[in-house]
Amino acid sequence: MMPRAWCAALASVVLGLCAVPAQAIQQAFLVQNSGWMEPFYADPQSQFKPLIAAVANAAARPGDKVMVLAFSQSSGSNVSPQLLGQGDGAAQVAGWLAPLAPARKSASALADTDFREAVTKTIGETFKSRPGIIWIFTNNKNSPGNDPATAARNLEFYRLLHLEPSITRTVVFPLRMPVQGKFFAAKGLMVYGLAYGKEAGDELGRMVAEGRLSTILTKPPARLKPVDQDGVRIVPQAVLNTPNMTASMGTDKRTVVLDVDADKLVPQVRLKASLQNLFYPYLIAQANVDGQLRTRAGTTPLTVSPAAVSNLAPGASQSIEVSFKLPLEEVPSAWSRQAIAAMGKQVIMPMSVSLGLSNQRLALPASFKTEMQELFPGDPLSDMFVPPDSVKSSTAQVPLIVRVQYPLTPVLVIVGGVLALLLALAALAFLAMKTTRYPVMVNGVRRNVLLKPFKSLAIKADDGAAVGEIRRGLGRPTVVQVEPGQTLTIAS
Repeated sequence: MMPRAWCAALASVVLGLCAVPAQAIQQAFLVQNSGWMEPFYADPQSQFKPLIAAVANAAARPGDKVMVLAFSQSSGSNVSPQLLGQGDGAAQVAGWLAPLAPARKSASALADTDFREAVTKTIGETFKSRPGIIWIFTNNKNSPGNDPATAARNLEFYRLLHLEPSITRTVVFPLRMPVQGKFFAAKGLMVYGLAYGKEAGDELGRMVAEGRLSTILTKPPARLKPVDQDGVRIVPQAVLNTPNMTASMGTDKRTVVLDVDADKLVPQVRLKASLQNLFYPYLIAQANVDGQLRTRAGTTPLTVSPAAVSNLAPGASQSIEVSFKLPLEEVPSAWSRQAIAAMGKQVIMPMSVSLGLSNQRLALPASFKTEMQELFPGDPLSDMFVPPDSVKSSTAQVPLIVRVQYPLTPVLVIVGGVLALLLALAALAFLAMKTTRYPVMVNGVRRNVLLKPFKSLAIKADDGAAVGEIRRGLGRPTVVQVEPGQTLTIAS
């Protein structure tokens, strides 16, 4: 159970999640400057401050509100956290950090460290309880009131990261940074990324997925929360028994793209792929695998073989075969408006594959435990990386795009039909304008008349008396009316 002190401290700020977020995300960079951090400031070879500036410049987008704060523990005249500078973007971070030195709680003693105070004050006072990302740069020594039980205090902090619902996403970067000071020495530095609120969690997730930090923090982040999302990835290798279909990865390295000709589309797809463990630093000790294909019409089951994974190391892959049936009823006909509008090009059908791991059991590799104990001796990091008992399953959404290449034949047929119709209309128009001479017999006297298609002509005798009326269609005219006592015929 989370300590009451943590719950009470965050209760007053968690309601701020209901507030309307700012247009650009706010990011706070908390830099520990308590007594335990002395070697990071004293060692002339220390890369501590350059690292913070580099991370800030990589994490912040133009327009993001950036704040740099030093934190230790408030005591006497020493205030924690202390704002060093703030502004739009991270261009001035290096300058704000330059004069920073270890804080003192008295003239003769360096300041202690209180993680809880730093986090809760940043959320409530600096962020004004609005969503934002908190970065913490620390040697992992949490010692409020100079408490020697730093391991127990750290464990409280780790429980917060796992269980507090307002902290929606947490990533951790353990770094090797050996430094030697006058009083202390250290081997490692921990960089935490904490997202407060959904908007901040989405932004932190995008930041990691886009690799914006990968040039600075070269190892993948160890995930703390959420553990049950995007734990695996499918990397396609080939389409089996379907030579007319090809599989590839999209530019985002997540989307599976299937290319096929419309006239060679088959309903059943068998995809050879690899299932990659993205649960760094966790080993997938055991899990069952199943999935669904999601389309606009609904979901259909898919088959994964083998249907279970075991002892899959972080970053490692296992060969699998994924089988599913394409919903042909959703594939536009070659004669459909959508296909014809494509003019012989591709019609794109977005779908997604939902993979699920059930009866999941994650474990922390012994090699990772050894590395962490070397960097942070005595720290209960093995407890920090134990997922909550509730995490027995996880899901991964894999975007799928089916690109159907349509032939030009329907377009050519339609264009040919339109041209033929236009020619026919032109011929009719020509005929309609053409006047033809026809002989008629009027009261036994032969006479020639001129008549256009689809026109009528009243025939009169020499004395002007009405004789009758003839009418023409496309062919020869016909007599449509004759006055009594008169004769009117079409001569041959």
